[in-house]
Amino acid sequence: MISSDVPTRLRTRLITRIAALILNVWFSTCKITIVGRQFHDHFILGNQRMVGASWHQGAIFLTWFYRKVHPMIMYSKSKDGDLIAGMAQNLGVVPVRGSSSKGGGDAFRKMVRFLGQSSKSKAATVLDGPRGPKGVAKKGMLLLSMIAQVPLLPIMVSAHPAITLKNTWDKTILPLPFSKVVVMYKAPWRPPRRMSAAEVESFRQDVEECLNQMLTKCNQLSGYAKSNRWDL
Repeated sequence: MISSDVPTRLRTRLITRIAALILNVWFSTCKITIVGRQFHDHFILGNQRMVGASWHQGAIFLTWFYRKVHPMIMYSKSKDGDLIAGMAQNLGVVPVRGSSSKGGGDAFRKMVRFLGQSSKSKAATVLDGPRGPKGVAKKGMLLLSMIAQVPLLPIMVSAHPAITLKNTWDKTILPLPFSKVVVMYKAPWRPPRRMSAAEVESFRQDVEECLNQMLTKCNQLSGYAKSNRWDL
């Protein structure tokens, strides 16, 4: 007997494949400027392990941008997460499912094991996801960097012109075709294996401040800081 949810699974698979194809064509037209090229060359193009840290609003573009290095990225166990994780997998990402509210511990352990499998393994998630608040870092990936002893690389993206989904909690941005996209890196953190609770909190605050400063600078460089006529 065929399970009643087979049509749903097939529909999700079809939608995610089509979405991946569309994003490949769409984002491939963008003019991408990389700020902090030495970090991109060393950690992204090189055989170096790392944990990427960014904000949720640029996650769709960054998923596409890093598809060729096949990073493991955490996505929430939700219906929206099903679609985004499926799309990411079709692009080349290794999705792992979990969040602070559901399945996070198991996903965390999988990421630790993944980072230990190869000298070039890379992992990432958005530090303010999956539900926000926007621009406020959670500790998950910081602890992953600490336990796995892998550098935590700050990454930010902005674009202009871009669609801004104003009704989403994170104000998701989607660069329009042929838009200017800025991808920015700063020097990574290399946390010790053991830190006190107070040290972890200080670390979290430093990362949060850095990412928000990077976002401001990225918006200025891309032109997004100017009025945006594409708000939805």
